[in-house]
Amino acid sequence: MRLYNGRLLKTRIRRQITQAQELRDAIVMDVNPGSHYCRVKIQGSNTLIKAWYPENWESTPVYLKPGNAVRINLPGGNKSRIEIMGHGVLLPTAVAGGSVTPEPATLPDTILTGCAVRATNPANMKATIDPGTLRIDGLTYALSGMMMDRSDIVMDRNDLQMDSVGGSVSFDASSTTYFRYDTIQVGTDGIVEVVKGANFSAGGTIPGPPGANADHVAIGFVLIPPNCMAITEFNINKSFTMPIPSSLSSVVDDDELEWTDTSTIVHVSIKDQYGNYYRNANPGHCFTFTWVTGNGTLSYSSESQDETASFSFYYSGSTNAAVTYTRDGELTDRSVTLAITESHTGLSSYASIVLLDSLGQPM
Repeated sequence: MRLYNGRLLKTRIRRQITQAQELRDAIVMDVNPGSHYCRVKIQGSNTLIKAWYPENWESTPVYLKPGNAVRINLPGGNKSRIEIMGHGVLLPTAVAGGSVTPEPATLPDTILTGCAVRATNPANMKATIDPGTLRIDGLTYALSGMMMDRSDIVMDRNDLQMDSVGGSVSFDASSTTYFRYDTIQVGTDGIVEVVKGANFSAGGTIPGPPGANADHVAIGFVLIPPNCMAITEFNINKSFTMPIPSSLSSVVDDDELEWTDTSTIVHVSIKDQYGNYYRNANPGHCFTFTWVTGNGTLSYSSESQDETASFSFYYSGSTNAAVTYTRDGELTDRSVTLAITESHTGLSSYASIVLLDSLGQPM
């Protein structure tokens, strides 16, 4: 006996069950975007229910956040699989002894407005902080303009203006060898202060800026390189980078030679982005002096050259090379301009020396 009708009936019933949807409204309690699910509560229950994102969602919808109503579905009547369908309409009411209100997120300690760190003018080992507001332990505090009766501040500084500066801090002297991070913090007492960091070397472990103390919030940090004499915008909120050759420095001891002065020294060096000497020990720096104008003799160590050709030499020291310029002492002397280049870095600079005659006039 054939039972095709019965088989067709079973197939149709199975298809209807698969397509069936059991929809409910729920409230989102928390979201786990890494695993593509959230936990919700439904009407009449205090149990956290795991509801999955549909597999075709590539990102979390904006409405899927704690406290929002969502529509959930039990696909095919399968109560072991609950999925989010979209926006909900109704929020469930709390049952006795339960709650449908998600725990409020703990707001981080942070700067809300203002509180920018600025270099002083003229620059020195100090910084000023703009007025602003901040949040610590969930409460909002104001960093107001400095009062004129502050005993710890000399109020005749031209970088301090009443009501426009929220605080002023000073930094300890820099090291001659090491780098340092200092953090600027403000507390619930409204006092701005510095948290001094530990020294570190360019070739060692590089730490981050020190953290703020309890009941304080960090409003910025300062990178203090070796031999730093003044805090500028370059130092504020700047992360450490390895020293690299950045400029060729040329300094003339006496850039105006009187008739009786026969020579002067031209100091040349390579400096990094922090203004410190950069050393290329092997093979050293190769400096070339090219005569643009003038005459005389350049000498370094046992080498020398007059204006008829350029002058090159290697320097492997850690500071600066001292090149001696000697004038001819003739009526044909002409003031000197030198173009200086370094072959390994491609950096360049100029040096000028004015030669005076016996009457004190430029030659």
